[in-house]
Order: sequence, then C-alpha cells, then structure tokens
Amino acid sequence: RDMFVLRHGTETELYWSDQGRPELLYDGAREKVNGKQWCSQYVAWSPLGTYLTTFHPQGLALWGGDSWEKTARLAHRQVNVALFSPQENYLITSNGLEGDNGIMVWEVATGKLLRGFPLGTKGHNAPLDTPFKWSADDKYVARRGKDAISIYELPSMKLLDKKSLKADGVEDFFWSPAGTNTLAYWAPEATNSPARVSLVELPSRREIRQKNLFNVADCHLQWHPSGGFLSVKVTRHSKSKKTLFTNFEIFRTHEALVPVEMLEMKDTVRAFAWEPKGSRFAIVHGENASRTNVSFYDCNGGPRHNEVTLLYTETEKPVNALFWSPYGNNIVLAGMGELNGSLEFWDVDERQSISIQDHFKFSHLEWDPSGRVVTTAVCQPINNFNAKYTMDNGFNLWTFQGKLLEEKKKDQFYQFLWRPRPKSLLTDAEYKDVLKNLKKYVKRFTDLDKKREKERLAAEEAQKKALVESFRARVAELKAITQARRSRYIAVADGYDSQDEDNFVVKTTVEDVIISQTEEVVRQ
Repeated sequence: RDMFVLRHGTETELYWSDQGRPELLYDGAREKVNGKQWCSQYVAWSPLGTYLTTFHPQGLALWGGDSWEKTARLAHRQVNVALFSPQENYLITSNGLEGDNGIMVWEVATGKLLRGFPLGTKGHNAPLDTPFKWSADDKYVARRGKDAISIYELPSMKLLDKKSLKADGVEDFFWSPAGTNTLAYWAPEATNSPARVSLVELPSRREIRQKNLFNVADCHLQWHPSGGFLSVKVTRHSKSKKTLFTNFEIFRTHEALVPVEMLEMKDTVRAFAWEPKGSRFAIVHGENASRTNVSFYDCNGGPRHNEVTLLYTETEKPVNALFWSPYGNNIVLAGMGELNGSLEFWDVDERQSISIQDHFKFSHLEWDPSGRVVTTAVCQPINNFNAKYTMDNGFNLWTFQGKLLEEKKKDQFYQFLWRPRPKSLLTDAEYKDVLKNLKKYVKRFTDLDKKREKERLAAEEAQKKALVESFRARVAELKAITQARRSRYIAVADGYDSQDEDNFVVKTTVEDVIISQTEEVVRQ
C-alpha cells in the first residue's frame, strides 16, 4: 500500500491508500494530547520516504518509524527550505535570510551540523530555485558562483581538489540523476563567445562534451531520470531579436563521444516531459494557448534505433502540462490555470484516449508511486491569503484510467504529497525481464488483489454485523427498562394503563382539501 500526507487547517494527517481508498494512520494524536499542533507550516518527504519533515519557527523536525516518532530536531530559525540528498544521508536547510548561516548542511543520522553558508545571492546571476544541488550518490554537493561552480565533498564539506570548477558565465547547472557523476551547465553568450552547454565528469573534471549555441535568449536543461539523455530546450531569437523560436538539443550521455541531435519546433513550446521508464518524451506546442498540439517522440527510433523520431501528434487539445506515470506509457494531458482543470488520461502505446475528466481549477497533480492512482488537488497558499484560491479546496483520487475513486472537500487545504517508495532492488535488465514475462505474474497478483478485497469486504461485513447486534441489544435493554417503568406507572395509577390501546376510542375523519382549482371556458 502507498501512503500520503495532508495539510489542511490546523491538521496534519497520514493516510494509507488501498487502491485509492484512504485509511487514516496518524493525525498527530500525541501532540494534541499535549495541547500542541503537529505542524503549522508545510511538510516534505525525504526522497526514499524514510522521513517526514515538518517545518516550525525554531527549525525542522524529522519523523519516522512505525509509530511516527520524532527522530531528529534541527535548529534553524525561520527555515523554509529543506533539501535532502538523494540517498537521504544529508540535508540542506535554508531560511532565505542574509547572514553567516542562511544555509546549513546537516548529517541526517547524527543531526550534526557539517557547515554553514551565507545565502550569497548578491553579485551573481538570477538566484536559483535550489542554491545547492546534490550528486546522485551523495558524494558531492555543488553551488554556482561567479564564473565557477564550487563542488564540495561529503562529509568533510571541503572543496574538491581545493578549488572550484571554472565555468565562465555559468547560468545554471544540473547533476545527472543516475549513473556516473556528470554535471551539465549552460552559459549565455558573452563578448565574442557563443552560448554553450558543457558536460563535465567528476571528480576528474574532464569535459566530455560541449555544444556551442548561437542567438540564444534562454536555455532549460532537463535530464532523463536514467541519466541516459539530456534535453536542452533552446529559445533562440532572430538577428533582429524580434522573433523567438525553439529547438531541442538531445545529448546521448551513455554513448561514446556523447552525440547530439537537434529537434526544431515550428511553433511555441509550452511543456516538455520525459517518460520515466523508457526513451520517449512528449511536447506540448502551438500558438493558440487553449487548443495546443501534443507530440510524442522516441529517442531510440529509426532503422537503427538511435534517432529522435516523431511517433505521432494529437492536435487541438486543451493542454498546457504533462504528467507521466512513474512506470511510463500512461500520461495525463492536463489543462491547468486558465484552461480550468481539464484532464485527459492517455495510453501512449495504444495511441488512444482512455478517459476525459475535469477538476475545476486544480493546482496540483501527482501520481502515486505504483502508477495506479492519480491525485488532483485544489490547494491554497498557507501564508498568503487570496480569495481566488479558497474556492473548492480539496482533492480527488482517480485510477490511471480516469475513473473517480474518491472526492474530498477540505477547507483551508494546503498540501497533498504521496510518500515516495524506496528504490527498486531490480536492475534495469531484471526490470525489462519482468515486463517481458508480465503475463506470468498478472494472474498471481490479480488473485492476491481479489483475496485482499475479499478480506476487506468480509471485515466490513463483520463490522456492520457487530454494529447491528450492538444496536439490537441496546433496543432490547431499553425495552426491558421501559416495561419495568410501565409496571410501576400502572401500580401508581391504580391499575390504569395509559398505553393500553383498549382504553382509547379511535375515530376516523375524512377531510377534503382543494389544493388548486382551474376554470376553463368551453365553446358550445
């Protein structure tokens, strides 16, 4: 079973999700007994789901274990950002305030402060969403500086080789999410120098690929979850700088010499998303924001299975956001914001729409880790009241086929987060083997699901039966009490029983009441 956490009003609640049926697990009962509120701000899960993080004015608290006890407390006043390393060994906290300890790096297991940093936003390019970024294996954490990227080793928090990585004009950077420690960064055009994207291998600092780009207005880098591909969305301008157009540079990072393919888009690109399992990606594009096109591509297409190939395009869709299932193939084509919450559940392999639904003005969409349930939610900011966000607060649970499982309205609804699962123990080869022999496993797991459902229904039936028996026993008890009182009343009234029907005369009266009357003139 999967689990999710809710934040609404003063409540923080953990629920099990059994095929989309919520079952309350814990709601901060221990804290309530002591007159305390479990959490007054947002919450966050660690990447593998081991810890639930709660934010407080004094700092952070980490919760875990079967009974959700507090496992750590980290003091950092007015903290509002918590960034776990991918393997959950370390944690960065930030309060967004200038000072020597605006950013702190912690060791999770011991709660030890490894190092503090000033926020350091002055004098650099536009601030990044995440000032520090972790490598996939927790060995390094990096931070952008002026014309350099500072890479620190863990747990010493000392500069790698005692010097920063030179990166003239660096605007943003991203670690590969899997595989070798590869860092990709881009830098805009400078005097006599084109814009460029560079891939650097760590700790050797060897540049394994560089691509120069011209007439660049902006770049956006996005790794495939496997680390095998890197997409660079390049927004270019014409020589007059009056017209913008987009193309994608696709880097194949697992191949020798890292070949790069260019995909040119003729119209405005509005969204891009990699398929988590596989080699496909989807793009939303079109000039009309309310009726866009959705194109699906495969990086392993073509005769030799090594070319970016267009699979097909769906036209005239009210879509501006893409949400792939964690296991690929299924995708939700969503219309958020001004598109008022349209949802189309799509099967990419079969090239067909499974279901079209809507959740008016939803602000959050998230798949559960199993890929079987989708959540849409209307949330409001926790510290920034705005009347337009307070309407229809709550969440819906859907099957991956678009069938509504649950609809819950919650006033002052702030947050819905699925608990992440630990990484699979299967290798990629074993995972592919399971997919190949899926039919072999389907019957076994279908039987297990049926057995579990049968047990659930039997438990519900037993509970209902117990309630009925309890009710009948209570009725019999009250009847006995009433009969005893009646005997005493008759004795007090010299044998007269006011409840005996033979002491009453029943008269039946019939009364006609005219409810309405209509007159019609009939021509003779």
